[in-house]
Amino acid sequence: MSEKKMTKSKLSTFFLLLFVLIMLPPHLFGQNSINVIIPKPQKNFPGKGKFLLAKQTRYFSNTDLSQNAIAYLQKHLKQNAKYLLRKVKVSKNKGIHFYYNPEKIKKSEGYRLHIEKEKIMIEARDKAGFFYAVVSLMQLMDPSIWEQSVSDRVKKSWSIPSCTIEDHPRFKWRGMMLDASRNFFSTEYVKKFIDRMAQHKLNRFHWHLTDDEGWRIEIKQYPLLTKTGARRGPGTKLPFSTYPAMRGPKNKVQSGYYTQDEIREIVVYAKARSIEILPEIDMPGHAKAAIVSYPKLLQDTKDKGHYRSVQKVSNNTINPGMESSYIFLENVISEVSGLFPFAYIHLGGDEVPKGAWKKSPAVHKLMKKEGLKNAKEVQNYFFARLDNILAKKKRKMVAWEEVMQGKTRLRQSDMIMAWKSQKAGIKIAKQRRNVIMAPVQYLYFDQQYIRSKKEPGHTWSTPVSTQKTYAFKPGNSSYIRGVQACLWSETLLNEKIADYLAWPRILALSEVAWTGQKKRKWKEFQKRASKEGLERLKVQGIHYRDVVPVR
Repeated sequence: MSEKKMTKSKLSTFFLLLFVLIMLPPHLFGQNSINVIIPKPQKNFPGKGKFLLAKQTRYFSNTDLSQNAIAYLQKHLKQNAKYLLRKVKVSKNKGIHFYYNPEKIKKSEGYRLHIEKEKIMIEARDKAGFFYAVVSLMQLMDPSIWEQSVSDRVKKSWSIPSCTIEDHPRFKWRGMMLDASRNFFSTEYVKKFIDRMAQHKLNRFHWHLTDDEGWRIEIKQYPLLTKTGARRGPGTKLPFSTYPAMRGPKNKVQSGYYTQDEIREIVVYAKARSIEILPEIDMPGHAKAAIVSYPKLLQDTKDKGHYRSVQKVSNNTINPGMESSYIFLENVISEVSGLFPFAYIHLGGDEVPKGAWKKSPAVHKLMKKEGLKNAKEVQNYFFARLDNILAKKKRKMVAWEEVMQGKTRLRQSDMIMAWKSQKAGIKIAKQRRNVIMAPVQYLYFDQQYIRSKKEPGHTWSTPVSTQKTYAFKPGNSSYIRGVQACLWSETLLNEKIADYLAWPRILALSEVAWTGQKKRKWKEFQKRASKEGLERLKVQGIHYRDVVPVR
């Protein structure tokens, strides 16, 4: 063979091998970089060498606070490596060490992760800190550690780059809302949603359980709420074609609700992942499902008025002039507070239609008795009474920003969610009120990524790209307690659409909520999210959208 032909043959072989290498999934090569974690840690220093996690690896812990974190790591190793880490009673200079160290770790949810060739040291002061340290540790591992489905492939060892991470969250409230009212989601999907939040250090799951289109939580004292209020479609009392779309064929009834046992199970599941669940019972508007279930308790029979909500739902507002409304709501709140241990309950307060109660004799009587001048003052009276009910249950209120119209009577410990704009949130913070930033322009994940007929999602507000979410600057006021994104389900006709609209925007949300403002750089985040971030989603079977910059 001539020298020319040999050279040509070698080049062909080289380019063939290069093509194969390019086409192989990145995680098959293992990860060498420590800059793969989402959300980005506050401090991350490279070390020398790698730690090899294998069947013979052992762990030591000096605290029960690390149990949830250890169990989470064990779960993934058992599924994807077919072995469990064994515990040793005496600390040795090898393996994985969990140490309770409040003297060194000063901030709640903070941790220190130090990885050497022979030893991993995890230090924290609380359960969340240990859990987030393990999440960071797992993100440094091959992405296949996150696989959810049972596979014949078994990875026997995991190479983890040496480094030192010192980390803590910027905000205490790092939330994500899922609307299960407009379109219902199974308990299995809710658990997956919560687990994926935990993987990115989000810690507040806002569960929107009631609205015009469905009541999704079992209340023992009022069985019609789920027997009647959880069913929508032909032959039901709820309108088939409200503004939102509805899953399934047009001749089929949509139904679904969560039993109290299912809710307890999900609460425990979330707690093990350092997530608190914020239940929302929307009122006084967005209450059609409750009203059709118990009209005599919640509406003034002498009210001859007719009004429609923004979503074109007629007469969907609980009457605040009737004592039966407060008895009903106190009983509901009593059962809800018994199911959810979180200190807060969300009571809605948004989008009360104009004209509601205008012709209600019961409301007119209330206004005269209490000296109320208009509908805003009636609503403030309504929420003041509900706040007293919550106080008796040792709970605090979260509500949408509309409850701040006029002179509010809410407690200082209550939280306000600002959704209409960032300016609205800043204005509320200046009134020395606790604010959760959730502006539609940046954090409503039901909106399209870009304006296109090919894209799913709403179009009533501006498009919300991943880059736009990442660009959000919540503000520095001490009254801004955190950030939250919302995934309303009007257009979520299946779980794939829900995943597509949520991911990768949740990756950006997590970094906005966790990482210091000065440490956030879009191009650097885009690189991490496009590679390791999406790879971790891919192995879990999440139907995500690509991270595409908007120019």
